[in-house]
Amino acid sequence: MRRPLILVGAAALSLSACTDGDDGVDGSATTTGPLAATTVDVSATEFAFDVPSEVTGGVVEMGFTNSGGLPHEFAFARIEEGKTEADVKAVIESGGEPPRWAEDVAGVPGLSPGQSITVTRSLEPGSYVFLCFFPDPEGTPHASLGMYELFTIAGDTGAALPEPDATITATDDGLQVPALTSGEQTVEFENGGTEPHELALVAFEPGKGIKDVDRWFGSGYQGEPPVTFLGGMQTIPAGESVFLTIDLEPGVQYTALDFTTKSSEAFTAS
Repeated sequence: MRRPLILVGAAALSLSACTDGDDGVDGSATTTGPLAATTVDVSATEFAFDVPSEVTGGVVEMGFTNSGGLPHEFAFARIEEGKTEADVKAVIESGGEPPRWAEDVAGVPGLSPGQSITVTRSLEPGSYVFLCFFPDPEGTPHASLGMYELFTIAGDTGAALPEPDATITATDDGLQVPALTSGEQTVEFENGGTEPHELALVAFEPGKGIKDVDRWFGSGYQGEPPVTFLGGMQTIPAGESVFLTIDLEPGVQYTALDFTTKSSEAFTAS
């Protein structure tokens, strides 16, 4: 059974921001540090999301984790005020095109079981929903099995976006991936093109590729997976950026994919 909209589960919202400095005993103002972004954990299982019912907006640091046993995505949309869970359910059940009252704001394209990625970005107040359209072993989209969750973003912490360790740039001709080091780092994904672009990070098993992934999905996940889905960012508009905190292992060959341009770029972290 799908869990209720107002969550009482394990996900916890951790908000931290420095307050204005108080006057000291000598009348001088105390020093304050930079404002902290909202930090929130979002997890996926079969077939539900765990996300707080309300999140403080502005710069938001979302940690995404697949705690289930199947691959999941975190498709992300902003919906018009007044639209309800029933409205979202009706659209999913109809199988039609996305309604005009739902705006795609880009989510994480896919995570394999046990994988995590953190995305830092600016988010405006409003009503939002996470959905997963990955198919189950019988080919049914997870959203049709109840895998969607509404929540609200309100307010603004006033925090600044992070400084990246490296930048991956999407252009209308393909992806530009710099030399990346192993370990945890913050990577800016920048859309430097004139149309929307996306970034999907994967690690193929030796000798495997996209066609093997398609066959694996078609078989209902039979056998060992030919790929590990490591997250990334779905379609973002031209001129915008998001920041991904990723942990790369030395010697592993990774592949960055942009399905907009049907381009890919393999790289190995040093």
